[in-house]
Amino acid sequence: MPESRGDGDAGALLARGDAARDARRWAEAAEAYGAYLRLRPEDRGILVQRGHCLKEDGDPGGALNLYRRAEAMEPGDPDIHIQIGHALKLLGRREAAAEAYGRALLLDPQETAAWTEWRAALSHLPAPRADGPVLDLSDLVSWFFHRRAPSGIQRVQAEVAAALAGQATLCAMHPEEDGWRVLPAPLFRRLHDLSRAGADAEDPAWRDTLEVLKAWRRSGPPLKPGPGTLILTPGTAWWLPRYVTALRAARAAGARHVPLLHDCGPLVLPDPAAPELRAEFGRWFSTLPVLADGVLAVSHATAAEYRRLMARHLPDWPAPPVIVVTPDGYDPSAEEPGEPPAAPPAPNPPVRRLARLPILREAARPAAATRAPATRGPAHPDLPDEPFVLLVSSLEPRKGHLLALAAWRMLLDRRGAAGTPRLVFAGRRAPGDGPVLAALAADPALAARVTALHAPDDAALARLYRGCLFTLYPSRHEGWGLPVSESLLHRRVPVVSEIPSLMESGRNGALFFTPGSADDLATVVEGLLADPARLAAAAARIPRHGGLRPWAEVAEEMLAGARRLAREPQDPAPPLPLAHAIRLGHGGSPGPHGGLARAAAVPEGGGWHPAEEWGAWTRPGRAALSLPAPFEGPARVALALRPPPGAEGVVRLTLARSGAAAVVAERRAGAGGEVALEIGPGEPGLRLVLESTPGGRLEDGTPVGTGVVSVALMRAGEPGDRVAYLENRLLVPALPL
Repeated sequence: MPESRGDGDAGALLARGDAARDARRWAEAAEAYGAYLRLRPEDRGILVQRGHCLKEDGDPGGALNLYRRAEAMEPGDPDIHIQIGHALKLLGRREAAAEAYGRALLLDPQETAAWTEWRAALSHLPAPRADGPVLDLSDLVSWFFHRRAPSGIQRVQAEVAAALAGQATLCAMHPEEDGWRVLPAPLFRRLHDLSRAGADAEDPAWRDTLEVLKAWRRSGPPLKPGPGTLILTPGTAWWLPRYVTALRAARAAGARHVPLLHDCGPLVLPDPAAPELRAEFGRWFSTLPVLADGVLAVSHATAAEYRRLMARHLPDWPAPPVIVVTPDGYDPSAEEPGEPPAAPPAPNPPVRRLARLPILREAARPAAATRAPATRGPAHPDLPDEPFVLLVSSLEPRKGHLLALAAWRMLLDRRGAAGTPRLVFAGRRAPGDGPVLAALAADPALAARVTALHAPDDAALARLYRGCLFTLYPSRHEGWGLPVSESLLHRRVPVVSEIPSLMESGRNGALFFTPGSADDLATVVEGLLADPARLAAAAARIPRHGGLRPWAEVAEEMLAGARRLAREPQDPAPPLPLAHAIRLGHGGSPGPHGGLARAAAVPEGGGWHPAEEWGAWTRPGRAALSLPAPFEGPARVALALRPPPGAEGVVRLTLARSGAAAVVAERRAGAGGEVALEIGPGEPGLRLVLESTPGGRLEDGTPVGTGVVSVALMRAGEPGDRVAYLENRLLVPALPL
């Protein structure tokens, strides 16, 4: 068909523009492209080309207008946002340029030009706003400084944050600070993307990004929670030493707080848990009635466990309500998991044996992070070229690796090495894994059939899932069991302990065995090995995507649940017990118990340092104690003080209650000891304010006001209360209340 006149004119104009562009005659090229666009206004590529020519000719404003038109045509193109950033930078609009480079990073977190420009523009980022919900990623950010590839809890946090980054403010807390800093979404997106793309912690791109994260964690803009701020904590930030004081200050400012409870393992299985971990978790658990408006639980089993523990350890405290949001998510943008094979590889062929491996070996480290999709392809150093069964988990004692080894020893005895598939452990080493190593060292024949990969990235894990016969998950205790979900996602049958939480996560296709029984586990496994058709049929029954839902749906449900809990009125703390010294320190107690709850409830607002064994320091200036009394008559408050090193000035004490005149007393800052104040009848709620000026400094230089060891409430004029108080202090100093 002969070319129309319009087509011919357009072609000639395009050729003229290209020739002028190649000759760097920018104005002439822009004019030719402009004429072409009047004939073909929807040609986005030439729209961008004309913008480039205008920019090179000294007209960044004209270029910006064209880039904006191209952005409207295809807003998901990261390159157009980079070009917009370049134009804005030339126009001197640094703040807007930084935002444009950030949008490019959100679309393609590993785009080198966008990262370079955004990093250089960090100081020009606009002041953050904490409108709407806040997602606390303190635990995840701290994880990245120690490991690159995420574990289960970190993966849930990261996927939820990735889904909510557009509608929630991201933040994190430094372990040595007691406030959050707003985490830029582009920085999080890059960290999240790189963490999934490889496991090499020395990869230059990863190290470079961590350097930016390190600088941000010390100097990023602070988050300022206020009335209506919802703080959702999807991780395990309770281990941070200043977390309680930060939450107390945020709630005093009107914020609401909802944590995600992944499990109660340190309290349910204390034997393998380190004492420090159990103590940290128990103390945090004790603060939930005080600092949480509600709790999200990852399973019905975890919610039931939470209720039982609250009723057992904190019976006098109102347990925050709980909503279940299961983390049964998958990433729809990832490679589509393959369909199950018609029959899995035969379990007893005369296979080529792998070379004898060390008892535990590190996975081969990739030279650099890659963005290529995972494919089975030819032999891979992480993928055995013989039939294997996969167990994905860190080598924590409760995960059941010893049980799996015992079952494999039974299989070797019954079927021989040729009839027993290789057992692959995929997961990091963990405290308490010594017995696993010892079991392998004591049984060389068993060790020869076991491979351990300690640092598999997402791509390696996908290959392992797709290449295995089926998976094991013999854990003694879980909150949900993410490896079970991942196995189902890849259409591989998981063989798991028949415990309540795993019965939930494995409901779409898992096979179950008696918890703790190596014999039953070996029997179930042997049944699958002996009947490949049965295994194939079980895999075929697994629903598409393992019955999982996109992470975006999980995140939306989680946010909706947190909002619902935040709207619920909070029950008040129970009144103070009369004539008992309420100790503000934890005394080294692991908890949970009511004394720790009370120690968290009595201090009010942000005027406090974290509790120590003996009590708590106030900050210089004002700090307050909330004292809910069970009576309206005259009251007596006894306060035990501890002076800080080098204390100067005075401590001014003001005891107040509605309906009574306030009582004021002063004490020399270095005096310490006990002071008592009495106030007339009034409303039950009392408030004691301590003003310390100028205070002192601890050995590490921390400025403090004064130390509060304990506080007690009595009825004024009741000698029996004073006698009981003295007896309780002398005879039962550590009574949990």
